[in-house]
Amino acid sequence: MNIQPLKISICSILLLSLLINYPSSTFGSVFSEGREIMKGRDALLDSNPKAALPNFEAIAQSNPSYLNCAEGLCIGIWTYLGRTYHELGNNQKALESLKKGKGRHRRDRFNKIYLGLVMVQTGQTQEVKVELDAGLKALGDWLAAFAGRGITGQYWDPSGNLQKGIADTRALLEGGFINWDKVNDKVRWLGVNFEQEVREVRNDKQWDRTGGAD
Repeated sequence: MNIQPLKISICSILLLSLLINYPSSTFGSVFSEGREIMKGRDALLDSNPKAALPNFEAIAQSNPSYLNCAEGLCIGIWTYLGRTYHELGNNQKALESLKKGKGRHRRDRFNKIYLGLVMVQTGQTQEVKVELDAGLKALGDWLAAFAGRGITGQYWDPSGNLQKGIADTRALLEGGFINWDKVNDKVRWLGVNFEQEVREVRNDKQWDRTGGAD
């Protein structure tokens, strides 16, 4: 007895059931949020947080649990929003946003880092150094475990610049005196360059898939 047609029939039925019971508006919402995230990320990479703000605010309002994962790097919407407020100089709103994202997603690679930085700039220095260093260490550990492995990981940080940036930032936290302006600059550098790495990973994968063809 040939059971292959039966398998196909069952799969077709399951797919049809999913499409019937999963509202089309939800699919549209997912695509819309993806576009908003990309617009916001592109604006941040272009040093234009003012343009990024409406995109992130819209997602935070419609889907406060949104987690964006691109080429292995995951960042929650409240972290994006807090980072944007921080770059606009509104540290109070940045703090509120980052606290909303705290602990929401275990895979969010930047929430603890930006939260620690903004807490310092709003006068909350107690134990912040430890928290910020822990966030940087966790980011470095993730990169060490991910880079060079699997289909996507092999494209990550081939020059080692991101790991060096993390190490350099952690080194600024050592000792009694901390130059928080330098720490801020380093964290911003990490934010921009990790996002840029996502672009480069995507481009390198596309290049390999097409054999370098346009």
